Amino acid sequence: MRITGYYSFESAHRLRDAGCSDEENAALFGPCQTIHGHTYRLEVTLEGSKLEHGMFLNFEKVDAIVKNRVIQRLDHHMIDDEEYFRNHPSTAEELARWIWGQIEPHFARLARCRLAEVKVFEGEHFSACVDRSDFEQ
Repeated sequence: MRITGYYSFESAHRLRDAGCSDEENAALFGPCQTIHGHTYRLEVTLEGSKLEHGMFLNFEKVDAIVKNRVIQRLDHHMIDDEEYFRNHPSTAEELARWIWGQIEPHFARLARCRLAEVKVFEGEHFSACVDRSDFEQ
């Protein structure tokens, strides 16, 4: 069984690869190399099988973790200010990986569920999704 929490936040960023020159960044990212913003949507999906009191996790617990570890840090902030993005471009793909890293340890401590998927929508037309298989070696 799966449950999904839906969130949105407003953030700014600029796409740059720290290992590239200004010219290379311009070629890679075009106008997105300058500061700009998005309305991001976030879907956090958890899976579990053992229900207790008709649920495997209270939605309020999901909200508390996601809002504390992600939304409060990114909403109306510059994504690139987060330490991770000093060495990683703030693409939707890297943002999804970062979010996974922020919340997965908190869900891993809970007995009846685990994080299954994180999906980040950058605007209306594109999204990036990570799941457990992206972190298994």
